[in-house]
Amino acid sequence: MGRITTMNSCFLGFLTIILKLLRISDTNFEITKKEQVPSNEGTNENVGRFIFNESLIFLPGTTILLVQLIAIFMSWLGWNPLVKSGTNGYGVGEVFCSAYVVLCYLPFLKGLFGKGKYGIPLSTICKSMVLALLFVHLCSTTIAN
Repeated sequence: MGRITTMNSCFLGFLTIILKLLRISDTNFEITKKEQVPSNEGTNENVGRFIFNESLIFLPGTTILLVQLIAIFMSWLGWNPLVKSGTNGYGVGEVFCSAYVVLCYLPFLKGLFGKGKYGIPLSTICKSMVLALLFVHLCSTTIAN
């Protein structure tokens, strides 16, 4: 999970620096509250669960997960892209790598179906779905041309 949050924060940090250098946006920093589990509680079923909020830091990870899920479902349903070179689209390696990325993003996958603070907010899911579908559409039009 550390690699996932680092990748997301580094990507957003890169975008922030680019926007600051282009003088489009100014850098702001907000301190957020962290949830602490009291040590005197016996067993808590939510210990170790990832907490999601409306922060943009979860947008890249959710988008990557959705793109990989779309790729797996497209290969499973047999919707191969039109490829000029005469090959038949997806191979075992592509499906295996997509499944591996989905397994790496398992906390995000659980967050898609989670409720309350343990689920990814609907606004983040909608933004990620739009970005994922836009990415898949642009890739399919690029491959077909």
